[in-house]
Amino acid sequence: MKNHLEFNRDGVKKMLNERGIKNAELVKLFEKKGIKISEQGIKYWFLKNNPSKPDIRKAVALAEILGVSVNDILFNDQLGVAFNDDKNARIDLLEMRAGFGTEGTLDPDFKVERCIKLPQEFLGKVNAKYAKIIQCYGDSMMPEFNDGDYILVEMLGGRDYIKRPSIYLVRLGDVVYIKRIEFLPNNDIRLISINPAYPPFLASETGYEWEILGAVYGKISVKLGSGFQFADQGVKGK
Repeated sequence: MKNHLEFNRDGVKKMLNERGIKNAELVKLFEKKGIKISEQGIKYWFLKNNPSKPDIRKAVALAEILGVSVNDILFNDQLGVAFNDDKNARIDLLEMRAGFGTEGTLDPDFKVERCIKLPQEFLGKVNAKYAKIIQCYGDSMMPEFNDGDYILVEMLGGRDYIKRPSIYLVRLGDVVYIKRIEFLPNNDIRLISINPAYPPFLASETGYEWEILGAVYGKISVKLGSGFQFADQGVKGK
């Protein structure tokens, strides 16, 4: 399922201001990446009543200049879903980030960054009130999950669930990961990466308490030139 991306105008403007990057300097930074654009062209991006936005090549370059994910440059709150409202569900995108290989930090309040509209059919059997979206970073779960992917999670905190091998959002101490989990005797789990460069390890070996926060049931990826790509409930435990 494809859709059109929107330029994160206010967010990018804030990031440029925080880094003290003016339009003239930004032109030079683009030139170093082999991209020609004028100061006036950049100004057009930030006119609220102007539909101009960077193409995907410029967006990728801008993400590299700012040291952020391309997902922070291009997004769409509605995700371009062309469905009637009664066929959509509004899902919370959490401020908290999780790690595939890098570490994400737990936000015990699970604060919401914004809501994203998804078609109900994409939730499968997951109740919308338990569905959350969390962005993840790292390469330990490649090739199934890529750096910057948005992961769809069914939150399980305080709920009964079947402890079967699958991919979960898991907490180790104050750190949160996306990992394939195997449940073991003596209240232990094995955390497994898809990328073979990262060996599996036991939660008990870390010395931290663990908690399963949610079960992964889908992902949203940004594919260059194609916008957002949805992968539905095909995230399988192996």
